[in-house]
Amino acid sequence: MDRVRFGRALGYGARHAAKSLMQAADAASSPNQAASNQAASGTSRPASRATTTQTSPVVERLLDTRRTVAQTQQHAGKLGRSVWTPVARFSSVLWLQVTGTFFTLLALFLSQGLWKQRGTVRLPIDSHAAAMFYLQLAAFLVFAYFAISNFVRAFLRERR
Repeated sequence: MDRVRFGRALGYGARHAAKSLMQAADAASSPNQAASNQAASGTSRPASRATTTQTSPVVERLLDTRRTVAQTQQHAGKLGRSVWTPVARFSSVLWLQVTGTFFTLLALFLSQGLWKQRGTVRLPIDSHAAAMFYLQLAAFLVFAYFAISNFVRAFLRERR
């Protein structure tokens, strides 16, 4: 993932997180609308309820606190998705690139050994030197495949 895309994703996540936190703080600090309606009208029943039972201010504060906690949890869930999703994608791409580099280094060291032993190809297949050459060739091919596949997967994951 290039720096520009990562910066945009991180900036979007930070802006979304700040907005969610501000909304949660506003919801927590705003006075209870039902309590202010009761004080203005002089009734002890909330304006939004049509029940005949009277609720105490303690119960109303408890309900308001529960609503605020629920809203805060909802905004925290959005915060987690908007911040951690780009970070998780970037870290998975980075991990694929690091492991691809590791496999590339192993393949390069194996290819260096293959170049030194290239004369053993003409030996009979049942000789020890030829068997070691072909075993080293198989290991080189496996590590080269892993290196190429990791870089291809990182490229495809970065483009998503």
